[in-house]
Amino acid sequence: MKKLILIRHAKSSWDFPHLKDYDRPLNDRGKRDAPKMAQWLSSQEIKADLIISSGAERTKNTAIAFQAVLNILMEIDDQLYHASRSKLLNIIKQANDEINCLLLVSHNPGLNDLADYLLSGFTDNIPTTGIVSLKLNIQKWSEASPQSASLHFFQFPKNL
Repeated sequence: MKKLILIRHAKSSWDFPHLKDYDRPLNDRGKRDAPKMAQWLSSQEIKADLIISSGAERTKNTAIAFQAVLNILMEIDDQLYHASRSKLLNIIKQANDEINCLLLVSHNPGLNDLADYLLSGFTDNIPTTGIVSLKLNIQKWSEASPQSASLHFFQFPKNL
């Protein structure tokens, strides 16, 4: 059994119109919600092994907040920046099989599309700093598919 935890980046700031989308920082709400959601995830006694995050500023800072609370390794992978469902799934399928719980910090619409695909129907929108946890009945990440996935939980800041 593997666990895949999809995390949408925290709320970003639009206060700096000169910045490229990739470089937008977190706003005050994002800076508050990322550690809050990381603490909540920690309270669920999830034993995460690795965070893979998009390199976009808002996504990377969200992942850093989770890393600080969960005390796990983090990798930056720019392929996650606005990645499609198929690109995200490819990255997951290439994960080291020694990893049992993988956190993916990325962007919509790719994360929503991936959750919808793996769960054969996930109609909720993953809001900023939203967490979708999936249980995958697999031994190897390369086996990840809709047939192997079930929803473990879906949580987001306004629920807490």
